[in-house]
Amino acid sequence: MAKTKVITLLGAPGAGKGTQAKMLAAKFGYPHVSTGDVLRDAVRRGTALGEKARKVMEAGELVSDDLVSEIVRERVMAPDAPRVFILDGYPRNVAQACYLQSLEDQADVFVINLRLEEDQAVKRLAGRRYCSGCGKIYNVFFSPSIKEGICDDCGSELQQRKDDAEEVIKERLRVYRQQTAPVVDFYTGRPNFFEIDGNREPDEIAGEMSGLVTDLENRWTAAR
Repeated sequence: MAKTKVITLLGAPGAGKGTQAKMLAAKFGYPHVSTGDVLRDAVRRGTALGEKARKVMEAGELVSDDLVSEIVRERVMAPDAPRVFILDGYPRNVAQACYLQSLEDQADVFVINLRLEEDQAVKRLAGRRYCSGCGKIYNVFFSPSIKEGICDDCGSELQQRKDDAEEVIKERLRVYRQQTAPVVDFYTGRPNFFEIDGNREPDEIAGEMSGLVTDLENRWTAAR
């Protein structure tokens, strides 16, 4: 039986991992699974691991790396696991990457890193504004409204989310450098590691991403 193919996206905050994962899922019909989805599904199904996670979450505590990893393994090895799926939000650190690599008998893991310069990450996130009326998203650096602070479409006031404040973003980037950036080093040089320039427009990135995944699909088909 063919192994499950897992595509996981890496990149700094603001790199567009979620956006690109959704676009890939829509184009190729792959399930887009976040670690939050996996946890909630395990809890909903009442698995032994799901019950452990439920107790931790109900106590208001963070689910440990070990438990998240075990639940990811349970999903990868499930009899009804999809042929290919996009895993969002995992691995977040080297320990999780090592665990995912240990599942190579059950799954082939393909890692795509969206390389983004830190100053671009700050501009993308700190510059983001949303319309309080219709929800339209702007960016003061890349796609500003015609009249500063006012939505072009409905005339409502533009606002900034609290987690888009520059000091919050700098802390998120610090955590990324400390915990997640080493995951890129862990995978660099491996045959199933790919890197894409994330400093471009989303459609340009999506085009290259689509070409890469099409090549992978052709490779998987030829190996059957």
